Amino acid sequence: MSVMVETGCLKLRGDAKDLADALGVVTAVVPAKSTRPILQNVLLDARGGVLELTGTDLDVSIRVRVDRVDVLGEGRVLVNAARFQQILRELSGDQVELEVDDRAGCTISTGDAKFHVMGEQPDDYPELPEVSAEGGHRFPAEALAEMIRRTQFAAHPEKTRYAMNGVLVDLADRRLRLVATDGKRLAMQERVLTEDVPTPVFVVVPTKAMALLQRIASATEGEVELFVEATQVLLRTAGTSVVARLIEGHFPPYEDVLPRAHDKRLTLPREGFMAALRRAALLATKDSQAVRFQFTREGLVLTARVPEVGESRVTFPLDYPFDPIETGFNPAFFVDVLRVLEGVELTLALKDAKSAAVIEERFEGGSYVYLVMPLNLTA
Repeated sequence: MSVMVETGCLKLRGDAKDLADALGVVTAVVPAKSTRPILQNVLLDARGGVLELTGTDLDVSIRVRVDRVDVLGEGRVLVNAARFQQILRELSGDQVELEVDDRAGCTISTGDAKFHVMGEQPDDYPELPEVSAEGGHRFPAEALAEMIRRTQFAAHPEKTRYAMNGVLVDLADRRLRLVATDGKRLAMQERVLTEDVPTPVFVVVPTKAMALLQRIASATEGEVELFVEATQVLLRTAGTSVVARLIEGHFPPYEDVLPRAHDKRLTLPREGFMAALRRAALLATKDSQAVRFQFTREGLVLTARVPEVGESRVTFPLDYPFDPIETGFNPAFFVDVLRVLEGVELTLALKDAKSAAVIEERFEGGSYVYLVMPLNLTA
C-alpha cells in the first residue's frame, strides 16, 4: 500500500500501515475537544527526506517519524487527527493517495473512494518545546516499559492532587526508581544500573506522558533517552520524541513509608488470591469499598457488609502460622497490582492491623514494592 501527500511542493509516497500506526500513537496526545480547536489536528511535516507526525495538548507533545516513506517534495500540512485516522482505518488494505488541493483541504482517495478533509494553516500550529539533548540518561526500552506498567496505575487520577497525579522518576547513584502513589497505596520499582549517575534526577512526569512512553517503549528495540530541564522532560527513542511539562509540587516522602519490620510473610497463588478478592468486592459500592481481612491459622476470611446492599463472605485457604490479624482494605487496590504482576505466586508481608500490607518481589537487577494502607472498619 502506498500513500501520496501533496501540498504545494510537498509530495510523499510510502507505506500506509506505517502512517496509520504512527498516527495512532500521535492521537493518544491530541485532544478530542479543546478550547483551541487547532490542537485537534495533527501536523505532517516532510523535510530532509523524512516525514514526521506531530501532536500536542500543550502539556504533552509527541513527534513520530514514519519509516518507509519517500519524500518527493518537502512541506507541511495540518489535518484533523480523528477524521484522518478514521478514514485510514476504513481504507486499510487499499492503495491510498493523499494530496492537499486548492480548497485548503486534504484529498484522500483509492480506486473506488474519495474523501476531502478540510485543513488549517500549519503556521498557526504551536511549536513544540525545545529541550536540550545534552547530559541525558539511557535505559533499555523493554525494561523501562515494564517499570512504567507496574507503577503508573497507582498514581492519583485527579490533576488537583498536585505531585501525586504523576510518576516520580528518582535517579541517583546506581539505580533508577519509578514511584507512584495516590496517598492510599504506593507502587515502586527499582532497577540497578551498570554505571553511576553523574547528575541525579528527581522529577514527577505526568501519567499521560508515562503511559504514552510505555506504549512506545513496548514496541521499541534498543534504548530510551531521558533529558531533564527545570520545567520539562524529553523522552526519546530512535523514531519518537515525547516532551512533557513536569508536574510542580513536592512528591510525598515515599521512603518514609517503605516497609522495614513486616515479619509476617506469606506466599500466595496470584490467580487464586485475585479471584477471592474480586468475589469479596462484588457488593462494594462507590461509598463502601472496605472489606474485612481476618488472617488466622485456619486461613483468610474476607467479609463485607454494605448497608442496603447486603453481605459477603469469602474463605481463602492459606498457611498463616502467626498471631491473628483483623484489618480492613480496599480489595480493588490488590486486584490492580495482581493484574500487572506475572508470577504464579506472590509474597505478601504484614506487620499488624494498623500497618500497610506489602507485596514484594525481588529479581535479578531490581526489585518491586507495592503497599496498601489499611482502612478503618466499623464494628
